Amino acid sequence: HRSRSSSPSSPMNGISVPDNANSSSSGGAVNAASRLDDAAAVAAAAAVAVADNFDVRVSLTRMGNFRASRMDDMISVPGGGDAGGGGGVLAPRQGKEDVVTMAARKNTEAISNGMKKNAELATKANGIPSGDDTNGDIELSPSQSSLDGPRRSVEDASVDTTIESVAKPAACSDTLATDDATTTTPEKATSTEVKLRLTPEENRLFKLLTDAAEAYESGKLTVNPNPTEQSVSARGGFVKQEPTEDKSWLKPPPEVEKIEIRVAGGWVRDKLLNQHSCDVDVALDCMMGVQFARIVQSYMALQQEEEEKNGVQDVVSAVDGGEGQGSCCGEAAAKDDTAKPKKCKNAKQAKNQKKKSKQPKIGVIGANPSQSKHLETATMNIHAIDIDFVNLRAEEVYLPGSRIPTSDTRMFGTPLEDALRRDFTINSLFYNVRSGRIEDWTGRGLSDLSVHRKIVTPVDPHVTFHDDPLRVLRAVRFAVRLDFELDETIMEAARSNRVHHSLHVKVSRERVGKELEGMLSGKHARPAVALNMIADLHLAGSVFCFPGSFPGDVDANKPGDGEEEGGPVVSGNILGVEYNCGLGSGGADAEKLASRQRARGWEESSALLALLPELTEGHAGERVLMQSPPPTVNNTRLMHLCVFILPFHYLSFLDKKGTKTISVTAHMMKEALKFPQRDVQAVSKILSNVDEMAAILSEIRSQLLQREAQEEGEAPIEITPPCRLRAGLLLRSLKEHWVTCLLTAAAWENRSHQRLDDGDLDSFRAMAASATSAASATRVSVEQPSRVLYRAIVSDLDLDECWRVPPHLDGKKMIKELTLPKGPIVGEYLADQTQWMLLHPEGTKEDCTEHLRARKREREEEERLAAEKKEREEANLVVANGEGCSAQQIAEGVNGAEQLSKETRVEK
Repeated sequence: HRSRSSSPSSPMNGISVPDNANSSSSGGAVNAASRLDDAAAVAAAAAVAVADNFDVRVSLTRMGNFRASRMDDMISVPGGGDAGGGGGVLAPRQGKEDVVTMAARKNTEAISNGMKKNAELATKANGIPSGDDTNGDIELSPSQSSLDGPRRSVEDASVDTTIESVAKPAACSDTLATDDATTTTPEKATSTEVKLRLTPEENRLFKLLTDAAEAYESGKLTVNPNPTEQSVSARGGFVKQEPTEDKSWLKPPPEVEKIEIRVAGGWVRDKLLNQHSCDVDVALDCMMGVQFARIVQSYMALQQEEEEKNGVQDVVSAVDGGEGQGSCCGEAAAKDDTAKPKKCKNAKQAKNQKKKSKQPKIGVIGANPSQSKHLETATMNIHAIDIDFVNLRAEEVYLPGSRIPTSDTRMFGTPLEDALRRDFTINSLFYNVRSGRIEDWTGRGLSDLSVHRKIVTPVDPHVTFHDDPLRVLRAVRFAVRLDFELDETIMEAARSNRVHHSLHVKVSRERVGKELEGMLSGKHARPAVALNMIADLHLAGSVFCFPGSFPGDVDANKPGDGEEEGGPVVSGNILGVEYNCGLGSGGADAEKLASRQRARGWEESSALLALLPELTEGHAGERVLMQSPPPTVNNTRLMHLCVFILPFHYLSFLDKKGTKTISVTAHMMKEALKFPQRDVQAVSKILSNVDEMAAILSEIRSQLLQREAQEEGEAPIEITPPCRLRAGLLLRSLKEHWVTCLLTAAAWENRSHQRLDDGDLDSFRAMAASATSAASATRVSVEQPSRVLYRAIVSDLDLDECWRVPPHLDGKKMIKELTLPKGPIVGEYLADQTQWMLLHPEGTKEDCTEHLRARKREREEEERLAAEKKEREEANLVVANGEGCSAQQIAEGVNGAEQLSKETRVEK
């Protein structure tokens, strides 16, 4: 064993630790376990070690029944305690039920009283195993890297807290999940005192929760045993045919002496960061969240009945005597007798208000462990604050190959257990409403938040991420939004294949998309930093998934190995290198090659992102120089998304029917991230036009290079703007996204030249048509071509918002003016009109109509010639066959063929 601390024992939850619970006793127990194949000795060693905050490795090599290679093969064995205790002993999950039972029995029968108390301490600390332990050992390290370790009692965990009342901000900034989150630097919080600022609404809310709890504890408040759907309703996560007796919201709250009300997680973090939050998560230690929500709802109903009763009495008193306490109608009566009708009206309103009054409705969201939703949640909205009520989470016990907790899992956990099961130490802080104090059960939440400014998991990151793989993305989001560092252990775990696989298959794509959205938008969002971090942690492939990555993603035209259908065959190229692979098919070698290509693509994504700051700064500077910023602005969120997935925009695959081609980038947006359809369409439109925009930029770069190459004294070459028709059609296709496409294309065009400079042969082939050499390309700054094109479009060509210019003739007028039949032909003339208007921005309606009439005559002449040509071809066919024709007909046919040949040569 390796001792981390030799500090004397300290009380935990009122239990005194014996003096013999020290390094020597724990070492002796471990040695005993190594000599004897005794489950009780192993349990005792683990108990003493955890209680004294040691890191102990118990070798299970010689104990066949307890041998296991990974955390996945282990379960937590209940220690035989009450609802407040739990199991801290680990045992194999599969096929070891008898051994587990024996270990639990011996843990309670064969251990002395002092050791038994330490076992209770260990179960409360809930022995935390390490993540990817592959050597047959299990590491119990509840202290993680903390100097002090987890707190063992409420007094040890509590921090003196100063409560201040502040006015509510003008706009609710919400938590970091919203757009208005701020990253205010917190005051230096110490382990002895912190400051908490509460708004009037929060003060009212916490007083309401406290009063409701006290009223229920004293027996003054009774809860309706038969709630209706109008007061409590299920909002998802439940089985439709669930028996009535199993519905948690129908079970009455238990009788308890005291209800500890703790606000957990993000609200506490935001408050300590001087931010306002509109979401409050309340954790209960002795009942389900919906049960306490019903207590609050019943108390509010009782409170409102008393207020309405007093209000009606005040109104009646005011009508009779003109003096109602706190009543506006009493004041009116004192001033003028004519106010009596108004008093009656207020009395009627008070009566109607009583009828219309409704208490906040409780919504119940069921647990869904398979999607990492472990706790049933009750939701309410009180005083414009969204509240979630849950119970403290205990360590779950699972069956082999399942994420569904068994009946051995305790219903309620301790604050320490709940804190250790949370994602990060900065989110493991509690605010005890009834004591008015902050509780830091991990012993390092406050220091990580205000001193170290670091994202750290309460336990081994592998365990934390295995519990909910989405937490690896939450780590990125918090680090970016708060400008915190990621702990190295988190970065190591985030790069593991196991975490990538769990994130890929276990977490719903909606949750992934929502987490990514939190990184891309809102105040203080830094999308480039977030996406770079995702790429650096090798998470891009699990976030922006390729087709074939989900169950049911099969391709009708790719049968695979014959027994199973393979994934869709993705074809195209990545950075000029041909890509042709279907995930799950093609063999291991093909998949390895494709994996390397995708990794190269994500590296290119980071290189593209690195160009955006200079490009966007140059774009902003150009707008300032023009002194009249156009209404069309760059969409930063979409720009970063487009740039990040740009290396894959040449890839596509066929749908399941094999009839429609789908781009891989559209699949990423729609299926991998579940982003709204408008975002899917916008990204698809931008990426489908990015090559045309890049081609225009490349032409401008060539002109800039020619001007740079001029000798002194020569007249400078004027930069020719692009063709108005070409640029106008591009803008009409992109509409309000043209600036986003411009900057995306600028990054792509710059990287093409940079890859040329680096000697990338594949990129050289892609740029072979360009007359610009790599050496000369570097003379032009990164943002210069895009600035020139932006200025030309907005100023020289006056094309910004050209898609909003109304046509001279709509479809109906077009049919009337040109006597056209209804059908596709009308669309052709509308396209002709668009092109004419782009080439003649000052043209009139009459000029446009005359042009369209001339265009109609040209089309009719073309159709006539085409019909005659077809007739001659048919005559030529008759001559070739020579059947049933007279000599004169054959002669006419030959002459016609000769005439057709002459006309064909002329046309060519």
